[in-house]
Order: sequence, then structure tokens, then C-alpha cells
Amino acid sequence: MSLPQDLAALLSSEQVSTRSADLELAAHDESACPPTLPEVVVWPQTTEDVRLVVRYAYERALALTARGAGSSLEGNPIPVRGGIVVDLSRMDRVVSVRAEDLQVTTQPGTVYNDLNDQLKAYGLFFPPSPGGSSDVATIGGMVANNASGIYSVKYGGTRDHVKAATVVTGTGAVLELGTRSRKTSSGYHLLGLLVGSEGTLGIATELTLSLVGLPQGRKQGAFTFPAEKAAVTAIAAMMRYGVDLAAVEFLDRRSIAALNRFQDFGLTEQPSLFLEVHGSESAVEEVFDTAQSVCEERQGERILLPGGRNPWEIRHFTTRAIQALNPHAKTIRTDMGFPISRLPEVIDRSYAIAEHYGLVLHTFGHAGLGILHALLREDPADEQRWATANRAKDEMVAYVLSLGGTASGEHGIGLGSQKYVAQEHGAALELMKGIKRVFDPKGILNPGKIWP
Repeated sequence: MSLPQDLAALLSSEQVSTRSADLELAAHDESACPPTLPEVVVWPQTTEDVRLVVRYAYERALALTARGAGSSLEGNPIPVRGGIVVDLSRMDRVVSVRAEDLQVTTQPGTVYNDLNDQLKAYGLFFPPSPGGSSDVATIGGMVANNASGIYSVKYGGTRDHVKAATVVTGTGAVLELGTRSRKTSSGYHLLGLLVGSEGTLGIATELTLSLVGLPQGRKQGAFTFPAEKAAVTAIAAMMRYGVDLAAVEFLDRRSIAALNRFQDFGLTEQPSLFLEVHGSESAVEEVFDTAQSVCEERQGERILLPGGRNPWEIRHFTTRAIQALNPHAKTIRTDMGFPISRLPEVIDRSYAIAEHYGLVLHTFGHAGLGILHALLREDPADEQRWATANRAKDEMVAYVLSLGGTASGEHGIGLGSQKYVAQEHGAALELMKGIKRVFDPKGILNPGKIWP
């Protein structure tokens, strides 16, 4: 029997496809990394389905890549060794909500916004919103990349909220990792290894997440600044002073201009901060007033967004707006993380590097976490410009690493940031490879990722 026939016998014919459209969809994500076609796509619906497919692949040493929505930005789910793509998008059931414990158990294919829509009835939400992809990003993908987002300043990233998981390892073994307890000191933190492993250690089939209550009060606002450095200096100051922000997002003037061209938002085309505060009604006002004072001390001016818009509805389109400026170009992006006090320096150095190479740079991101996305748009067909933009990226990342930062604050390594892993982790990289061999002795799970 052929590979598709074998898999159809394990699952069902409706759960297996070799159709061109399905293979092409599974061949890429939202990055500029080149696509690779798998041999077959399968859609499991249960843990047992996943176990059967992984065991089949293990026995034959076949490459197997898990996939969610494909909204990853570093080539994380591209099946570079072909083989089987395990598309988890049909495993989208919310298994249980335990409101009294502030927890939810869900399958990995549940979309972030859909999960929170269901949680509203309980007065709860899962906070690490993945920014512009919250309408498509799956919980499994967020866990695989340890995603952070708009509200991670106050509530933490995905890893901070994963309590337990059902996981299928690279041998087809099913493990129950973690605990529903708020805290544990029992054994190694294997669950923490799984979060952020990009599907290279195991495939999560159920995830138990901690939740927080919807805030009694919230206040949003926007501020413009005369220069990018002034805006990010205000962020660093607010973090240093302990201003209790739920969210603070930075967008440079070029990103704001791109948003205006994309949907005619009518924004003032200056570097901007979008803020949100959560808490009681009285606390919200006090914290927001403090944040406003810090911004004004650094030449910030509060503005009203046109039409009374929610700032996150605007922020949601940032990446798409930048892409729309030149649909024929592709994005070379950074996902740099660094100590928050170095944010102004990172901004300055990033613009200086781009200017040195004659490149147009857009910067934005979860700057309150010390995460900055610096985007360069170039046409890969122009080999010289493409190489120049990649050289600029290398210099930006090298500078951040010299500050004790990281090549990936939230998107994962995938393919796009592989060349920085040895520089960042040194000898610890060999320990990571050893852990990989324990979970996945034949190296079948998402092979070719994280390190070359």
C-alpha cells in the first residue's frame, strides 16, 4: 500500500489528502522562507489519531510536521523534509471550562479569538493575545512558539499560562505533563520544555490553560511623539517606574503612515504609543494619569483616535499594511528581545544600520516587553538588495545579542533565525539537541528546525 492509503486505513479517507491545493497550503506559512511540499496531509481529530500517525511515522522514520493555522512568521511549520503534515486545525473543541479554578482545557486547533469568545460568558479570558493574528492563530501554535502579545506586559506570555498538556512524543508515546495545581515542585519541568519547542519534541493534543478575570474597568489611549527615540524612552520609563499597564504598543511613523494608506485610519503620522490599563474604575484612572504624565514629560501628546476607534483594531493590521506598500516584495523581519532599559539604544542602532545600507525600516511591537519587530521589505529577485537587507538584519540581531538579548522574543526560531542560535546559546545548544533525542530519538518531528 502507498503512504496515503496506509494513513487512510489508520484514520479515514476524509482525514487524508494528497490534493495539490492541500499540499500547497501546507507547504508555507506567512514568512518569506521558501515553501516545501509534503507528501501527504492528515487531519487528526483525537489524541489516538495523532498517536497512530506518529507511531506509523516512527516505525518508518518518516518526517512529520505539525501545523496549526500557518500564521507563523519564521517558517516554523514548513515541512522542509517533506513527509507527513499533521494539520491540527480540526481539533478545535473546548473540552471543559472550570471557571472556579480559572482554567480551561482545549484542543490545539482552537483559534485564540474563538476561545475568548466562549470564555466571555464566564467573565474570563486567556490573555496573551497574538496581536495581528488573533483571528487565525491557534492555541497549539501559540504554545509551540511560546507566543506573547498585547496583554503580556501585565499577564505574561503563553508559557506563563500553560498548566498541563496531553502530548504525543516522537515515538508515539502519550504523556500527561504538568498539573492543574497552581504551583508544583515535583520533578523536572517537562511541560516548560514543550512550550516553545516548535513541535520538535512532541505534539500537544489537549492543553490546560490558566485564565484571568475580565477587568472591571479599562481605559485606552494613544500618544504621539516627535521622534521614535522619545516614544520608546517613555516606555522604558513607565516600565522602570512600575506603571501597571495592561498593554503598551509602539508603532514608528512609517508604520502609522502604512496603516493610513491601508485603511485610511486618519492617524497622525508620528511615532505613537497605544496604551491600555486594567483594574478597578478608580485604579484605572490613577494608573492612566501616571502613564500620561510620563509620556508628556518625554514630549508625548495624547490624541483621540479618529472615530473613537479601539487602538487594537488598528494595531491588528500593522503587518498587513506594511506588506501592502509593495505587494511584490517579501519581508525580512526581526523579532528581537532585550532588556527593557536598552530599548532606546536598540531603536537608534536599528535605524542607523538601515540608513547605512540605504534600506527603509519599519519598527513596531510589544515594546513594554522589550520586544521589537524591525521589518525590511525587498524583492528577492533583486539578489543584491535581498542580500543587503539580510546583512542589515544580521547586524541588528548581533547588536541585541551583545546586550544580553535574544534573536526571538515571540515568533520562535523556525528557519528564519536558525543562523543566530549557536551565537545566542553557545554550548547549551548541545544540551538542547540531547533533549530532542530523548523525546524524538529518530528525529522525525519537525526536522530541520531551530538549529541547522
